[in-house]
Parts: sequence; structure tokens; C-alpha cells
Amino acid sequence: MCAGSRWFRAPVGGLFRSYRAIGDAVDAGTVLGAISDPFGEVEQEVICDEAGIVIGRSNMPVVYEGEALFHVASTPRGEAAADGVTAQMDAAPLFDEDEIL
Repeated sequence: MCAGSRWFRAPVGGLFRSYRAIGDAVDAGTVLGAISDPFGEVEQEVICDEAGIVIGRSNMPVVYEGEALFHVASTPRGEAAADGVTAQMDAAPLFDEDEIL
């Protein structure tokens, strides 16, 4: 059960690198990604401040200050919920590709 959700936004503009994928469980203090200047000299981390599951994220490499980057659903049992999602994603497919042809 999800108590709520929130977007974590870009603290600065620049080139965005994501360290977390949709479905990943995160805790307070987890580094979600980083934004650097075009030359890679200055880097600002995007840090999660609550436990939950990443349910959405930006895939754009160039971001502006304030742009939504990660959507995190708040839940104290994020790891257990993420395990359930991962199990379903890793389950054997209903059809083998040889059966489809």
C-alpha cells in the first residue's frame, strides 16, 4: 500500500545521469542520479529523502532546474513491494519464441 508519492526535481540544470530504474526500492539518503555541467567539472546529486519505490523517471539527458526527474511512491515496505514486481517481471513467458513462429 502506498501512503503517497512525490517527484524529486532537478536542483540545477545540466546533463542528467540516472542511477536508479523504475521498480527500484530506495531508502532515505539514496542517490537517485546526478546532474553535471557540460564539461563534467561540477556535479550535483539528486538524493531521495524517504523510503519508497521508484515508479517513474525522466529519460531525457538534458534537464533544466526544477524539472521532474524521479517519481517515488512512499512506502515503509518498499523492498518487499519491489521484490513482488521483480518476480513478476522475471517470470517465464507464456509462449516460447519457437511456439509463436
